[in-house]
Amino acid sequence: MAFWIVWLVIGVLFILAFSAWVIPKIIFRIYASVNPVRVKAVDRFSEGGVQTVVYMPDAVTRKVIKSYRVISDGKGLYFRGEWEKNSAFVEYEVTAYGANNSVIEVLHVKDKFDNGKFTKDIPLPAKTDYVTLRIVCVDDTPVPMRRRAFNLKYVLWVCALCACLAVLCDLLIWLCLTFTLRCLDGFSMTYGVSVGGWATVLGFGALIIILITATIFIGGFFLLQRGASEEERGTV
Repeated sequence: MAFWIVWLVIGVLFILAFSAWVIPKIIFRIYASVNPVRVKAVDRFSEGGVQTVVYMPDAVTRKVIKSYRVISDGKGLYFRGEWEKNSAFVEYEVTAYGANNSVIEVLHVKDKFDNGKFTKDIPLPAKTDYVTLRIVCVDDTPVPMRRRAFNLKYVLWVCALCACLAVLCDLLIWLCLTFTLRCLDGFSMTYGVSVGGWATVLGFGALIIILITATIFIGGFFLLQRGASEEERGTV
């Protein structure tokens, strides 16, 4: 009995660890495939051992935050934006990119204007090469997200996510069902499932996960795109 309990625990821990390591990387790839990179460094300077790179965001963002900086002070990296518009509340998204234009982390920030010149400082991952900035909401007014058109890279990464989740789900089903059978037969390995039975159970499990994931990412893409288009038309 102890063997099967340890077997189940190790299997579940492996699934959780693998999911925590791989799934975010794939989701960041999906995000990067549709998120347009608009970044322009306009100034670089060093003062007192502190290195600063000043960037100019896109025209929509400049209406609220006219520029932003990535600052390295020896203790780490952090983001600091320069206000253009005095707003009571601003929600924005800072995307940190590393080598090969890969997304390292997406930071969602809620900031309140305190009559200062700059936003609050946001710590960045150590391997950050550059960042992009997107305004999400200003004073409870959402700002439509500008995205790339539906493309092959997006589809491929969604397929990779579907396959990964399907395999992990099937592994979890196999672990749990096998352990349940062992509990029912008193760990004598009397009960079993035929090859056809396993194929049916795991096949349906994988299919359900794939359909749910594809619906969320593929269907969600077009719903968000449609919503953004309607919002833009409403503001014209």
